[in-house]
Amino acid sequence: MRENRSRCNILRLPIYKWGERGDLRFGARCTLDPALRTPYRSCRTSHGFTLLEVIVALAILGVGFALAVELLVAGVRSAKASEEYTQAVLLARQKIAEVAAARNLASTGEAGEFGGGFRWASEIQPLEQPEELPGRLFSVKVRVTWPGRRGEKAVNLQTLRMIVDEKKLGQTRVVQ
Repeated sequence: MRENRSRCNILRLPIYKWGERGDLRFGARCTLDPALRTPYRSCRTSHGFTLLEVIVALAILGVGFALAVELLVAGVRSAKASEEYTQAVLLARQKIAEVAAARNLASTGEAGEFGGGFRWASEIQPLEQPEELPGRLFSVKVRVTWPGRRGEKAVNLQTLRMIVDEKKLGQTRVVQ
């Protein structure tokens, strides 16, 4: 090993180095800069991370962890909103079936509560229709509302229902 003799007043200390066979051996010498009391860059043997590298790595890990937690929270919120919306649609279908199954439909509006924060309102209106139809046509609307994170959410369903008039049914003629 060739030593650098061009520098004056250089302190030589023994260090450990890895040998060719992978074993740790003693005997190599390294020089220290007397002004800085640090080894020259060419003979530093510590292969660790600096404090700055550790801080940057922890910052990157922290940001990644925060993003992962935020995605998890957003997924849970989305699943809850989907569950509430599905429940509201099922309740609206149930209520529209109840209202439309009534024998005597009239222009009315009703409201009520299902529980769990879900409320409903129904509206029945007769529609204009041609005279040759054998009954009366009604529009049945049901609105289900529930409280959400950013205000009230709602689902609206609408169907048409015909109440057949038995007297008109016998007088219906077939047009060819």
